[in-house]
Amino acid sequence: MALAMQMPLLQRRCSGSLLQPIEVIRFAQIALHAACCAQSLYFQFRAVPLKARENKENTAQPKDEKTDEEDPFEESEADREQRLQRLKESGNWLTFIKPYKMFIPMLWPFANIKLQICIAFLVLHLMVSRIFGILVPRQLGIITDKLAAGAGKGELPWRDVAIWGVLSFCESELFVTLRDMAFTPVQQYAYKSISTTAFSHVMNLSMDFHNDKSSSDLIRIVDQGHGLSDILSFVCFELAPLLADITIAIAYVTSTFDAYMVLIMVSGGIVYGWLGLESSKWSVNARRKYNLAMCKSSEAQFEGLSNWQTVTQFNRNQYEADRYVEELNKYCKAENEMDMANRGINTLQTSVLTGARLVATALAMYRVSQGEIPLGQLVTFTAVWSTVMNPITSLTWMMRRVQSMLTDSERLLVLLQTKPSVTSKPTAHALDLKAGEVVFDKVDFSYDPRKSTLSHVSFVAKPGMTVALVGQTGGGKSTLMKLLYRYYDISGGSIQIDGQDIRDVTLDSLRDSFGLVPQDPALFNTTLIENLRYAKLDATDEDIAEACRAACIHDKIMQFPDKYNSKVGERGVKLSGGEMQRIAIARAILRNPKIVLLDEATSMIDAETEAEIQKALRRLTAGRTTFVVAHRLSTIQHADLILVIEDGQIVERGNHEELFRQNGKYVSLWSKQMSKTLQLIPTLVQSGASTPPTSTDGDSSEGESTEPLTRRKTLTAKDV
Repeated sequence: MALAMQMPLLQRRCSGSLLQPIEVIRFAQIALHAACCAQSLYFQFRAVPLKARENKENTAQPKDEKTDEEDPFEESEADREQRLQRLKESGNWLTFIKPYKMFIPMLWPFANIKLQICIAFLVLHLMVSRIFGILVPRQLGIITDKLAAGAGKGELPWRDVAIWGVLSFCESELFVTLRDMAFTPVQQYAYKSISTTAFSHVMNLSMDFHNDKSSSDLIRIVDQGHGLSDILSFVCFELAPLLADITIAIAYVTSTFDAYMVLIMVSGGIVYGWLGLESSKWSVNARRKYNLAMCKSSEAQFEGLSNWQTVTQFNRNQYEADRYVEELNKYCKAENEMDMANRGINTLQTSVLTGARLVATALAMYRVSQGEIPLGQLVTFTAVWSTVMNPITSLTWMMRRVQSMLTDSERLLVLLQTKPSVTSKPTAHALDLKAGEVVFDKVDFSYDPRKSTLSHVSFVAKPGMTVALVGQTGGGKSTLMKLLYRYYDISGGSIQIDGQDIRDVTLDSLRDSFGLVPQDPALFNTTLIENLRYAKLDATDEDIAEACRAACIHDKIMQFPDKYNSKVGERGVKLSGGEMQRIAIARAILRNPKIVLLDEATSMIDAETEAEIQKALRRLTAGRTTFVVAHRLSTIQHADLILVIEDGQIVERGNHEELFRQNGKYVSLWSKQMSKTLQLIPTLVQSGASTPPTSTDGDSSEGESTEPLTRRKTLTAKDV
C-alpha cells in the first residue's frame, strides 16, 4: 500500500502504458514478501548449532517471553552478587576475566591437527556466510530493478536469477549442517577436556575439602564443562556472526544509503537495548516470587517421592497430592505475573523497533520517489534491516547469557584453583615396603587449631603385630587410621613405615600398601565381580573366587541367582551387613597388603555372622601388621598391643592380661560392657535363648561359643 501511494511519481519515470508501473509494483511486492519470509526463516535457523536446535529451536531469539522451561542460563540473585563481588575485588572486567585463561588449553586443541582443520573451516564458513548474508538481498534488489526496467517486455533476467539461486543455495541449511558437523568434535573435545580435568582434580583433593562439600554440589560444578563448551558454541555461532553481521551490514547500508539511515537503525537498536536493561528492574519482584514458587513446588514433589515409604505407612497419599497441587497453583500464579511483566517489556521494545523501521522505510520510499535511489535498493534495505536489527535485539539477552555462563563456570574456576592440602613432594619416592613396621613418634594433630585432637602419640607396631585402638567415641582412634593413610598431614612428630617418613613417599605407593576393611563398606551399583575386582583390576575370576572363599562369602554368592554377576544395588542395598563386610574382607585379601586396617569391621552384626567374619579376618591378618579400631573389647583381647586412647592421648598400653593387671581405664571399659551383658541374662533365661546377646550399642560378645550363658559356671572377662 505504501508503494501504491508513490505510483504517480513512478509513472513520470516510466515510459509506455500505465500497465508498466503496476507490474513493477507487483514484482516489488512479491520480491519484498519473499525476502522477508526467507530472511525470517534464515535467522531462525542460521546461528544455532545443531545440538542446541534439537533442544530448543528458538535459542538465538531474545528471551522476552516465558517458554515452557526456565532459561538454564538465567543468572540467579546469589550468582549475580557473587559475580559483582569478584568484579569489585578485581577492579574491572579485564582483571575479572583474566583467570579464565586457564581454560584456553582445554578449549583449543593445540595437539590435534584434525580439530584445528575443523576450526579453520568454521572461521572460513563464518566469513563466507556473512558475505552471502549481504549478497543475497543485494542480488534480489538487482533482480527487482531489472524486472522493473523490463516490465511488459516478457524478459526475465535468468542470469541474475541463477546467481541469486546459487548464492541462496550456498547460504542454505546444507552448509549450516556442514558447519555443525565440523563443530561437534571441537565442542566434544572441549567438554571432555574440561570435565576430565575437573573430575581428576576433585578426586585428587584432600579429605578436608570433601568433608566440606556435598557430592551433589560437586557433580553440578564438574558438569560445568557443558557450560564452557556452550560458551565456545556461543562465541562461534552467535557472538562472532552477530558482530560480523552488524559490521558488514552497517558498512553496506552506509555505502549504499547515507549516515541518516545508519543513525536511525543504530538509534533504534540502542534504545531497544537500553529499555531491555532498564525495564528488567521492573520485573525483579515478579521473578523472585516465581523462583521461590518454583523451588517450593519442586521441593514438595521431591519430598513426596523420596519419602514414599513414610507417606504410604501413614496413608498420606492424598495429603501429599493436595500439598503439591497447592504449591503448583502458587507457581502458576507467579509465572503468570512474570509473563505479564515480560510481555509488557517486549511490547515496549517491539514498538520502538517498529517505529524506527517505519521511519527508515518511509525515508527510503521518499528517496525512491525522488529518483535518488532505485526501487531495488528499497527491497535490499528491507532485507538488510533484519540482518542488522535481529542481532541488535539479541544483545541484551546475550549479555545476560554471557554473565550467567561466566558465573556458572566461575564455580568451576574456583574449584580448579583449589589446591589439595596433602600432596606428594616433588622429591618424593615410592615407598620401599619390606617388613611393615609402623612407628608413630610424638605425633600431634588437630582438625581445628583451637583444639588439639592428638597430642604426643608414640608407639611402635612391629612387623606382623596386631595393634588395637580402644576408647570412648571421639577420642581419636579413627583419626590415627586417617593419618596413617595420610588423608591429613600431621602438625608435629612423624609417622614412619619401615624407617621412611610417609611425607617423603608418594601418595600412590603409600596407599597401595594398605588393605582396609571399613565399618560401612561402600559398593558401586554394579555386579559383585566388578566390585571385587575394583581392589585389584588385573585379578582373574579364580583369584576373586579364592579371595571370597577365604572371606567365607563364596558359598553365599553361589546361592544368588546370577552368582558373581548379581547386581548389588546402590551402595550395596541388596546385601546384608554381614555380606558387605565379607565382601570388604575379600577386597582386602585381593590386595594382598603388608598392612591391614580394620575400622569397626564387626560392628552392628549378629553373633553368628560375627563368628564367620572373625574367621575370615584371622586369615586376612595372619603374618601382617594390623591396626584394629574396636568398641567390642572381646574382639581384640588377643591383640599384641592394645592402646587405650582418651582425649587424643594414649593413657594405657599393653596386652589384654597386662591391662587387666593395671586395673585402669581398660578394665573400666570392659566392666561396663560386661555389666550390660549380665543385665540381659534374666531375659535370656526366661526366653530360652541359646546364644549370647548382641547389645544395641555394638558392645557384645564375640559369639564363638553357642553354649547358653546360664550353663556356664563362671562368667569371666574372656567369656564376655
